[in-house]
This record gives sequence, structure tokens and C-alpha cells, in this order.
Amino acid sequence: MDRAARLLRGTLRVRVESAFPERVLNLCGAHGIAFSDLRWESASALSFTIRAAERKKLERLLAPLDAALTVERAAGAPFFLRRFRRRYTLLAGLALMLALFFVNSFFIWDFEVSGSETVPAEKILRVLEKQGLRRGSFAYSFRPQDICNRALPELPELAWLTVNVRGCRAYVSVRDRVPKPELADDRTPTNVVAKRDALVTEVRAYDGRAMVRKGGTVTAGQLLISGAVQTEGPERPNVPSRLLAGRGQVRGRTWYELSIRVPLQYEEKWYTDDEKHSYALLVGEGRVKFGAKGSSNLQGSCDKIIHQTKLSLPGGMALPLTWEETTLHPYETRTVTRTRTEAEELGARTLSAYLLTRIDGTVTTTRVASAVQGDWLLVTLSAECLEQIGETVPILTD
Repeated sequence: MDRAARLLRGTLRVRVESAFPERVLNLCGAHGIAFSDLRWESASALSFTIRAAERKKLERLLAPLDAALTVERAAGAPFFLRRFRRRYTLLAGLALMLALFFVNSFFIWDFEVSGSETVPAEKILRVLEKQGLRRGSFAYSFRPQDICNRALPELPELAWLTVNVRGCRAYVSVRDRVPKPELADDRTPTNVVAKRDALVTEVRAYDGRAMVRKGGTVTAGQLLISGAVQTEGPERPNVPSRLLAGRGQVRGRTWYELSIRVPLQYEEKWYTDDEKHSYALLVGEGRVKFGAKGSSNLQGSCDKIIHQTKLSLPGGMALPLTWEETTLHPYETRTVTRTRTEAEELGARTLSAYLLTRIDGTVTTTRVASAVQGDWLLVTLSAECLEQIGETVPILTD
């Protein structure tokens, strides 16, 4: 900070010749002239650095001593700017640039969204744009509470939203809405039936009566836990049974056999060396393109990659400028033959991923078999699983 202050004020490196050089230092100390980097040039000469504003004061103090003061070097912002005092166009451009920076600080050129894990930031920014908050918006043309009240009805996944503006950046803070827990229905009579054939390994009846035991086999649709419970005892002799909301967990061993046909030949991209680049400068919502004419158009198929870099000042102040680089990678398609092992591994991975979406448990063992059928490979996955096999169904009553 001290060095920065000296650069802004300006400093002078002076050389003083006097018959009594030590009196020069005493006078500087007595009259509050700060000096640094003292060097003795000879027995009657010394040099040091002082602030530019204290030069005249030092000259007045040295006048009675008949001492000679010579400026060896001047540094700092005042001397740097003094060189441009007659360059009016440059000064006008500098003043215009400072004015643009000042005006730029009143507009929003960048957004930062935080706090949401379920709603993409792009969706939130699109909703805010519909409400008038976009790049280039005047920072004082809206109230955060009004934005929140208008945007939240269009984002039911969020509990609240607020916008804070600091400089040229708008910080959008949101919180996800906690979903309402689903309450168990204790009034509707239900049974628990088997979703698929299985060998029962565990039965837990929370409400109702278990109809199967551990080690038994069940078929799809078989009753596992009954919500119709027989009433016993002399208290209610005329009531044969009562209906409950049958609930519980029944786990069992299940078996699956899934198949998929994998092509032994497929089309693959082969990129060529004819790569094209084009550039553009995004100014707010506008675009200024650079590069050769027609560089964004290529014959045939190609992949288009766009990379954007937001420009900002060293202090983090966002600018309404974004540098965009567009790269076009042309490619040709070639027919590639995969081996039987590769096709079998691809089919096994696909079937395993699909199996995990169908079961409510874990896969214990798997076995893969394959057979060539012309240009295809038939891959079969046999799996044994341990999963929850019960599902709740309502009891039909007259």
C-alpha cells in the first residue's frame, strides 16, 4: 500500500551537494520531510528519495546552506500523465473510457446462480429474462422482491428466490422446495401381492396377516399379506373379519433372462484435418464476427464446438464483452467391425443397466451368453436378484 501511494503521489530521486551534508539530513528530520534509500555519493554529496510535493520545501531549507540540489530521476503517476498533457485526443479517449467504465457499473452484464440442485441455472435465467432481468438491464430498474414474486410461480420447484446486485454482476440465490412427504393411507383396505415369481427369503407384516412364509415359492399376483383379518373371540361373534390397510415387506430371490441384439458393424466418425475456426465478439446482446467469409459453413458433416470467454477487469469487474470461438471439426463416417467380445461386453453393459431400472433390490449373480445371427450378435443376460417383491393393491368390496 505504501508503494502504491508513492506511485500515485510521485517521487523524486535527488542528489544534494553541501559542505555539511549531515545538516541536510537534520533539516529533513526536523521539518518532517520523509526520505528513503539514502546513499552517500562522497564526503560532501548524498542522494535519497522524497515525495515530489516536498521538493520546493527542501529547496527553501537548503538555500541558507548554499547546497546544490539536483533531480536525478522522477517517477510516479503525475510525471507519467504530464507527458500526455498536450495529447488532447489521447486524454479525451482516456476520459471517455473512464466515463464508460463508470456508466458500465450501473448495468448487469453477468449472472451467478447458486443454491439449486434440482433446477438448472439456464431455466432460472430464462424465467428471469421473461421478467425483464437480462444482460444489459439497468441495475436500479427493479426490486428484488418484485422479481421474486413474479418468478417463483413459474418455478414451483423452488421455495424462494432473491437477486443481489454487486457491481456489474447479479447474484441469484435460490432454495429448492422440500417435497411434501406422502402420507400412508390407513383408511383404504389393501392387500400385498407378489409382483413376480420368487422364492421368499423374508416376510415382515406391519399391518395385516402374512399369508406366506420364508422359504416358500410364490407366483406373480399371489397374495402375500392380507388386509382381511379374521376376528376371533366372543367380543364380536357376528363379525367374521375386519378390513385393514395391509402393509409390509416381502423380499425374495427372483430370476431374469434379458436379451438384446448388438450389430457387429457400425458407423464411426473419422475426423479430417480440415478444421475451421471463426471468432466473434459479443457486445451485450449484439455480435461482431471475425474471420474468413464462409468459415462457418462446411460441406458434409461436422461437429460444431463453441467456447465462450467472458471478459472482465483485473479486479473482477464484469464487462459487457464475451469472446466466442467456434471450431468446426469435419468428419467422415466409416463402417467399423467390432469383435464378438466387444459386442458381448456392450450388450452385457446395456442389459445390466436396464435390469437395475426394473428391480427393487440388488443383483446377486449374472451369466452372459451370446450367439451370432448374421450381422448381429444375440446377447442374453441371466441374472439372480434379491429384491422387494410385494406391491400394494386395494381390496375390492361390494
